[in-house]
Amino acid sequence: MTRLALFRVLYLSALMALGASFVSAAATPIRQLTNTQASNIRPAWSPDGKQIAFQTNRDGPYHIYVMSADGSNVRQLTSSDADDRHPAWSPDGKQLAIDSGDQTNREIWTIDVGSRQRTQITKLGGIASFPSWSPDGKRIAFYVYQAGSMDVWAAMTDNGSNPLRLTHNLATEENNQCTFACHSVAWSPDSNRLALSDGDSSRVLLMSAVGGAQTPISPPDERSHFPVYLPDGRLVYVTEHISQDQSWTDLWLVDPNSGAPRNEVAREVQVQGPFEFNADASQILFASPRTGNFEIYAVTLDDAGKAALATKPEHINPDQVSQVPQASGQNALGLPTTAEPYLLAFGLLALGAVAAEGLVRRRRRAKT
Repeated sequence: MTRLALFRVLYLSALMALGASFVSAAATPIRQLTNTQASNIRPAWSPDGKQIAFQTNRDGPYHIYVMSADGSNVRQLTSSDADDRHPAWSPDGKQLAIDSGDQTNREIWTIDVGSRQRTQITKLGGIASFPSWSPDGKRIAFYVYQAGSMDVWAAMTDNGSNPLRLTHNLATEENNQCTFACHSVAWSPDSNRLALSDGDSSRVLLMSAVGGAQTPISPPDERSHFPVYLPDGRLVYVTEHISQDQSWTDLWLVDPNSGAPRNEVAREVQVQGPFEFNADASQILFASPRTGNFEIYAVTLDDAGKAALATKPEHINPDQVSQVPQASGQNALGLPTTAEPYLLAFGLLALGAVAAEGLVRRRRRAKT
């Protein structure tokens, strides 16, 4: 290749790379990951952030599917007449815990992601739902509804041994409380504590992983729920606001160990939640009917992502939904992100090479 041809290739590469990076920046940060006529809900990131498990009724009853983090490589993990819901990844990413059954009886199962082999964990004879693995991989917490009452239980992950009821009458029909679980409990990184919502789904509580007293950490005059522990021990939860003409949610960040005031992560979010955070807390997953039926979306928690979340769904054009990873830096939670701005970096390097080549050519002409 002649120097002139190389110059032209570098110049065109620079323009294409920079152009692609600017187009990516102009697109909305909200990325639609599924697109079907079915209901696709309850997404969960794998520990390495490379896969997403979710439930969908695209083939009849709800079953568990797994896809790549960009929405590609979709594969069905469970099938049969059973209704499978609420996937939760094991800490090593090799298994999923789910609840399976019907409207009168549901139990907790684990599924080997590689072989699809199912193992029944609980045999409690009630409605067990929303499993959640402890970070040390030893226990699974879940909700159980029996005889008009819903409580949090935990059992060992090997074969469901040592089932332990951790709360007593957390939500009861007698007290006119909702006895249908809405979100899994959250384990602290050291597996010693649990965060959950109270029986009225109005306050976020902390308690020991072996049960006992529950301590509220959210204000009493709000409707707060869906707590999620971050790897550094801080908690994110949702506060829901509902009025006659509008509704929205705010995301709050609190350190339960310091006692410091909470910090606002995002405000006036036009999604109710729950939200699922990836490992470095740079992105969230959520399900929303904003394009007609429930689909799964991801968004980066930077300024652009928060602005997009605060935009009412009817103002979002599905044709402009971006699939491009976001740039690196720090997210709204103050944690480093892992995505790299490859297009922009390559464009700048290419322009640098173009500039150097041009300088060399000018110097040679000056000598002749």
